[in-house]
Amino acid sequence: MKHPRILLVIDDRELRDWLRHHIDILWPEGSAEDLPAPQFEARVSALKPRELDLLVLSAQCGDTAADTSDGLDMLRLARAARHCPPIVVIAAGGNELSAVQAMRLGAADYLPRPLLNAQRLAEALRSALRTPQRPKAIRPRAARTPRRNFDASHLDLPQYSLLHKLGDSSRAAVYLAYSATLGRNVALKISKPAVDSGDDCQEFAREYAAISALQNPSVVDIYDYGFHDGREFIAMEYFPCGDLKSRLQQPITVTESLEYAQRICAALEVVHGAGLVHRDLKPPNVMLREDGSVVLIDFGLAKQLDSAHLNTMAGVLRGSPYYMSPEQAQGLPLDARSDLYSTGVILFEMLTGNKPYLGNTAVEVMQQHVNGPRPPLPAACAALEPLLDRMMARDRGGRFANAAAVHAALGGAIAMLTPSNAHLDAGVTLQ
Repeated sequence: MKHPRILLVIDDRELRDWLRHHIDILWPEGSAEDLPAPQFEARVSALKPRELDLLVLSAQCGDTAADTSDGLDMLRLARAARHCPPIVVIAAGGNELSAVQAMRLGAADYLPRPLLNAQRLAEALRSALRTPQRPKAIRPRAARTPRRNFDASHLDLPQYSLLHKLGDSSRAAVYLAYSATLGRNVALKISKPAVDSGDDCQEFAREYAAISALQNPSVVDIYDYGFHDGREFIAMEYFPCGDLKSRLQQPITVTESLEYAQRICAALEVVHGAGLVHRDLKPPNVMLREDGSVVLIDFGLAKQLDSAHLNTMAGVLRGSPYYMSPEQAQGLPLDARSDLYSTGVILFEMLTGNKPYLGNTAVEVMQQHVNGPRPPLPAACAALEPLLDRMMARDRGGRFANAAAVHAALGGAIAMLTPSNAHLDAGVTLQ
């Protein structure tokens, strides 16, 4: 759209001026009208068909459950108007629940102000302007009996053509899909019809918020997020080379194992540097690119480091028991060292071809992480025992301090595999 008509209802003058400046750069011949918040209700209720192309609203969202207002009253007023254009919300405060609530109410996009930059703004505004008509706000629905089958033929997401299923869980299915907007294949994660609880919506919203904040080659790209026909969806980068779990079905050398662990640690440096802990690190969540680099996916359980203890406040443990740190298994507060433990478990599996702890139930596996002795490495790579001891120390105080320290230690281990020690590398494929 060459000449969009945009209405700005922004209470902060500095933000308003910044928005006008960038809108003028994007569309020199467009128009951006300012409107004080007290006049908004009368203005939006009197809108005529196609009078505006886009509405940009500011919102002051609460940061905690104690906040009684979600700050989205103007969004509700706008969505109730007969001729409402697409809406972009710029939010101060708030969290992933604010984001999911805004999207449920019909916002085309939700932009946390601390993460706002020129590129993110341009992407959001252009995407919203391409929306021919916003769907009505999704109304809360009565609880339903979970359906056992998830038939792709019932799905009809605009702009996406489902090709085949890539994965499935109790909460969502992931499809290889073609995006007409992007002109390429994407991985499309769609919630199942039976998923209506706030916790599951929080997981989708958390994943969207976490990935959007981590714009780095070692973290999966996210292209789209929203609701359609009562289902939540996220469109993400697709990886034809598959994941580390599939790679482990083929022989892998000691050096390759250490190098993969190094790349995981490099990605964790980015994640932890942004103040997040992944909480669900495992081979299926480590994707591979053609150049051998790794990419972390599935941030549905990611948490801010200063609030990671909230995962157990409701008495529910989440994550894979096979890769769970002892503190996570016990429901204790988590920090970045929990992800380092999980990386150690992955390295053990790469070196041995087996998970370190097994059991008949998830509880038995978690108890092994807390109390069971770690099986020794094969004799051919026993020199790596001290490295694994520190990565998988039960007391997190005995682990490496951060991902950078593990990365360096892995580099030292790789350097140990000099030509004179080539028998270590050649003799251990273990798959």
